Amino acid sequence: MQDDDWGTEWDEVVDVIVVGSGAAGLAAALAASREGLKVTVLERADTLGGTTAKSGGGVWVPNNSLMRAAGLSDCRDDALRYLARLGYPTRYNPETTNLGLSSNEYELLTTFYDKGPGVLDELSGLGAIYPELVGGSEGMPDYHADLPENAGIQGRSLRPTVPPGEQAPSELMGGGRNDYVGGLILVDFMRRAAERQLVNMRLGHRVVHLLRNENNEVVGVQAETGLRTVLIGSRRGVIFGSGGFLNNRDRARQFLRGPVFGGTAVETNSGDLIDIAGEVGAQLANMGQAWWDQCVVEVAIRVPSTAEDIFFPFGDSMIQVNKYGLRVVNEKQVYNERGQVHFHWNADKKEYSNLLLFQIWDEAVAANTDSSIFRRLMPRPGEHADYVIEAENLEDLAAKIDSRLKTLAPVTGGFHLDQNFISNARETVARFNRYAEAGQDPEFGRGESPIQRVWQGPSRPGLKNPCMAPIDISGPLYAMILGAGALDTNGGPRINACGQILNGAGSPIPGLYGAGNCIASPLGQAYPGGGGTLGLALVFGYLAGRCAAGEGIKRPINVRV
Repeated sequence: MQDDDWGTEWDEVVDVIVVGSGAAGLAAALAASREGLKVTVLERADTLGGTTAKSGGGVWVPNNSLMRAAGLSDCRDDALRYLARLGYPTRYNPETTNLGLSSNEYELLTTFYDKGPGVLDELSGLGAIYPELVGGSEGMPDYHADLPENAGIQGRSLRPTVPPGEQAPSELMGGGRNDYVGGLILVDFMRRAAERQLVNMRLGHRVVHLLRNENNEVVGVQAETGLRTVLIGSRRGVIFGSGGFLNNRDRARQFLRGPVFGGTAVETNSGDLIDIAGEVGAQLANMGQAWWDQCVVEVAIRVPSTAEDIFFPFGDSMIQVNKYGLRVVNEKQVYNERGQVHFHWNADKKEYSNLLLFQIWDEAVAANTDSSIFRRLMPRPGEHADYVIEAENLEDLAAKIDSRLKTLAPVTGGFHLDQNFISNARETVARFNRYAEAGQDPEFGRGESPIQRVWQGPSRPGLKNPCMAPIDISGPLYAMILGAGALDTNGGPRINACGQILNGAGSPIPGLYGAGNCIASPLGQAYPGGGGTLGLALVFGYLAGRCAAGEGIKRPINVRV
């Protein structure tokens, strides 16, 4: 096919190429096509949506118009301090210029606050998202509303809905315990908006190389589809929204902070951009980080790209202990922070003492009939799950756990319970029960932050702390084995505030952009609130599309890989 002066070797020539069809990619396609440009989306999988389609669809955007309309304020200085404190805790200094951050890091934070609300409004105007406040007019608290930098702000978390008077398509509606409808709705309405703007979407196309001209400008991609290789040219830019590298097991072992057993990222998220951008000298950052959570290890080993992880550990008379029978974390802490406890290296023992944790609960939790999203992988009364270990007493439970651990030895290095597990666990439960009766957890602060109380779900009457109730150690008892997981990684090429991917010298690589989990997160290691992943993806994907649309036209002179 011939296009102007591009020659006959190109299978297609467009203005902007977008790689990936999740929130970041579709937002980029919408922004570029809104300018009247010809846009093609290349999706490696055979379905649209990526990990976004598996998610709850929440979107976290500070100072958004919905919270303002509800009378909720969001001071810029407070928001920037909150993000800097969470994202870069070892360098955060509120008394210094840029809060202790580099100029690039600080600019990304200010861009998110300053431009995020407008991006969300533009996407709403295009019919790509119909957002509403999570938690109604009062909003939902952020994940770290207990920090002074948060200043008690609520309303930054939004969720996608359908337009007034319209029903969500039946194929998008979950059943039973499926609460992933939000992500499907978000992808579907973004797809509809993109199709209205004549965006071309090609499934089953895996990009493997960038193509550059003699001026080192990116002018297209080489992609594989089935048994064919195709060349697609781009007059203005190539934007990646192709997801992280969680499902590239070698890369995850090489870069992440400790052993990870699985997570919710789609199987195609293997970090293609790292190799592709590396060929053109991209600067990598944040490679040890991810959107962390906990997973049920036996489930993740069978299906590393899981449908569900342990986002909200269910139950009040429930604890998590390590191989020594000790609590090491606030079980109601948000998933991103809780998941990282598994990476603790015990220098004296020369081991990851928390590699696996054991969530233990009693009959009161097992018999609880609550069927809300807070239950997740916890079986309902009368249900059976093979990853749940049942026993009549603590001694029997420990024996069954150790027996189960023997089957996991090939992936855990022979991890097993310590000989003092039972005695320590008894003391741990007794201590926890005293805390529950008093209504305070002096060791870990369980139930003290607003989000923990929201996520507890319905609590039984009479508790001094809704997140804690005494555990009946007399039995029966139940347990499941947990390990580190992630929604996806969030390290990769570094970007600037326009979404341009930077080279080793910190300069933009002409014609190359990125957003979403495939790039170094603009928030560093922060997970500020519900929808933090998709909020960033939408905002920086849209900004990348807008900036690419404004680039000058490039020519395919002496093109090379």
